Amino acid sequence: MPVDVDGIDWHHVGSIHNQGQEYVERFWARDEERGAGGCRATKTGGAGLALGALVSAFVGMAVYAEPGPEGLTQVLNAHRSRERMRQALPDLNAATATEIQDFLLMNLAPDEGSPVGYLREMASDGTPVSVVLLENLFTSSGATLRAAQNAKQLVQLELLVRINSAQIDEAGTRSSVAAGISEVVPAVVVRDQLLFSAQQGDAAALTAINAGVRYLVLGRPLSVPLWENTQYWHKPFGARLVGRDGQILSQGHSLAGGISPLEAVLEIKRMLHQRGRSLRAGDLLGLGAIGSAVVLSGAGRLEADFDTPFGWGQVIFALH
Repeated sequence: MPVDVDGIDWHHVGSIHNQGQEYVERFWARDEERGAGGCRATKTGGAGLALGALVSAFVGMAVYAEPGPEGLTQVLNAHRSRERMRQALPDLNAATATEIQDFLLMNLAPDEGSPVGYLREMASDGTPVSVVLLENLFTSSGATLRAAQNAKQLVQLELLVRINSAQIDEAGTRSSVAAGISEVVPAVVVRDQLLFSAQQGDAAALTAINAGVRYLVLGRPLSVPLWENTQYWHKPFGARLVGRDGQILSQGHSLAGGISPLEAVLEIKRMLHQRGRSLRAGDLLGLGAIGSAVVLSGAGRLEADFDTPFGWGQVIFALH
C-alpha cells in the first residue's frame, strides 16, 4: 500500500527556520516539543532520508507501475544536487506523480520541515498543479539566496493569503472564502528549473518535482479588514519585478489564467480534497503568479513591488 504521508502528522509541527530574518517567524506559533513517537521537523543539515531506502520502499509497493521507482530516483537526485535532469522523466500518470511528490516531501522533511501551505501552479496546458510549501522554504525580505550552479532559477511574483479558520475547508462561495482570509502576503517564489526541457510545463512532471520550489521570500503581511466581504477582491492586484539596473523584468495586474483570488482558493481546496487533504487555520496559500516567470541571469539584487486593494508591499532579495 502507499505510504500514508498525511498520517505522519507533519502539519504545523515545529517552528520556521527564519535565516536571521525578523518577521517570518510570526506566521507560525511555536508548538510544544513532541513526546516520544512524535514527528518534530527541525533543520538538521542532513541529507534527508536515504535514497536507497526510499526507492526500495517505493519499489516494494504493488500499486506502482515501472515508471515509479525510476522517476523517484531522478526527482530525488535532481532536487538534492540542484542540477537539471539530463533526460526526461518516464511517462507518469497523476497518481504516480503525486506519490513521487509525497516521497520527495518525506525526504525533505528533516531539513525543510513541515507543510504549512500550498501553492497553485499552472502547467503549460492550463492544468492546475498543487505544490506543497514546507516551513523552511520561507524567508523574509532582505534575504540573500544561494543560486543553483547547474540549473537556472525561475522567479515569479506571487499572491499569498493566510487562512484564519478551518471552516474555509467547507466554504462553497466566494463570500465564505473571503471571510476565512486574514492576510494578504506579498511574496516572491524562486524555483529551480530541474525538469528536462520538453517537460518543463508538464503537469505530472511539475507535480513530481514539487515544481522545483526552493525559496519563498515574504514581504510584510497586509491585514484584510474583518468587515471585508468580496468587493475588494475584485479589484486589481498589481506587481512588478525590477532588476539591479532598474529594468522592469516582469509585471502584471491579475493572477495567471485570469482567475479571481477567491476562486483560486476554491480551486486549491478542490485539488486537496481529491488527495484526501484539507485546509487548516494558519495555512498559507499561493494563489498564482502575477505576471510571467523570469529566468534569472547571474547574481544580483532584485526588488518586487506589490499594489493590492489592501495596501502596498515590497520584497527585496539578492541571489548569489
